[in-house]
Amino acid sequence: MESRSDIHELLMLKLTGGLSKDQQEEIDALIEGDPEVNEAWKHLQEYYLLHEKRRADFDSISATDIMAGVKDRVFSLQPRPAFSTGKWITAAAAALTGVGIFIYAFTKTNHSSKVLSAVHKNIPAKSVYLELQNGQIIDLSGGEQYQKTEDGQVTLNNNRNTLTFIADRKNSGLNKLIVPHGKEYSIRLSDGTEIRMNAGSTLQFPFGFAGSSREISLTGEAYVKVAAAAGQPFTVHTPEATIQVLGTEFNINTYSPGKAAISLVQGAVKVLAGKQKVVLQPGFQAEYTTQNGINTHPFDKNDVLSWLEGEYDFRETPLSEIIPILERWYDVKIITDHPAVADKTFTMLIKRPEGIKAFLEMLKVIRGADYYYKNDTIHIK
Repeated sequence: MESRSDIHELLMLKLTGGLSKDQQEEIDALIEGDPEVNEAWKHLQEYYLLHEKRRADFDSISATDIMAGVKDRVFSLQPRPAFSTGKWITAAAAALTGVGIFIYAFTKTNHSSKVLSAVHKNIPAKSVYLELQNGQIIDLSGGEQYQKTEDGQVTLNNNRNTLTFIADRKNSGLNKLIVPHGKEYSIRLSDGTEIRMNAGSTLQFPFGFAGSSREISLTGEAYVKVAAAAGQPFTVHTPEATIQVLGTEFNINTYSPGKAAISLVQGAVKVLAGKQKVVLQPGFQAEYTTQNGINTHPFDKNDVLSWLEGEYDFRETPLSEIIPILERWYDVKIITDHPAVADKTFTMLIKRPEGIKAFLEMLKVIRGADYYYKNDTIHIK
């Protein structure tokens, strides 16, 4: 029987029409005669062809992509030492039922559990927490819904993974909301602006906006729905760019140092970065890098905003770009054992609730890339 990796890729090549006539006949005979291979074939078809989004992803997979993962192997169905496919079938079945994620932000925020513990030992590790301007730390991952600040001037409502608040008086001092890796969280500001924060993000905001402007600061990624307020423009500061808004919806991604991406869904925003400025129209994205300045182009909502639905839709994406997303989403550490592995590209739909294990098992199916755990780190080989 074929090796495990050969069977994976032969079945994928059958889906993409990448087999020769002789290979097609032989793999068909193997599917017909081996119950485990037959089951694997059914799972592949169900995964890619019976789900609308994955079917669209499948259209962009080519036989060349699959062959890239096995270019050093010969695809001929000559008898080889038998192996047990049972364990693989079980794992593949779990993986093929789904996987999960996509993010559009790039600035590493290192508010890890170690930092959190150093700030306040009473707050559990990996918690979403609020650091007030006076230094008070409030855990937002616990079960307590209503809390008052120590000075008694603000009542916090932590409900359904969203923070709202009522302040007795306007206070323009900046508070810091920290969302660690593995978490998501939302906040409604005093003016009604709604901000949904992705994993590994930090927001600085006041309990009340005073004067003629509304200003916040963000690192990481967030979807912002700004409440309209005539005569009081809204400004978002990021490490690389400043966004000026007048009632709009947009996604902002600042995960990577030296890079920021602002994707406008509705309204209009002005992006200022370096010595450049540009006014965006809905459906366009401003991508800024320190090397190339601002580049404006249309964006695909399915790509940029899918993280809001707990999904990532990767299309011909190098593993090196996927890994940071998975690390933020699942709060794990991943490394590749060989540089060539990091350069491999993948097209797949990842669903967050299905966990990191499902993604890792899909690597086997698509590229025969195995993995193992060592010292709390996932190694892909």
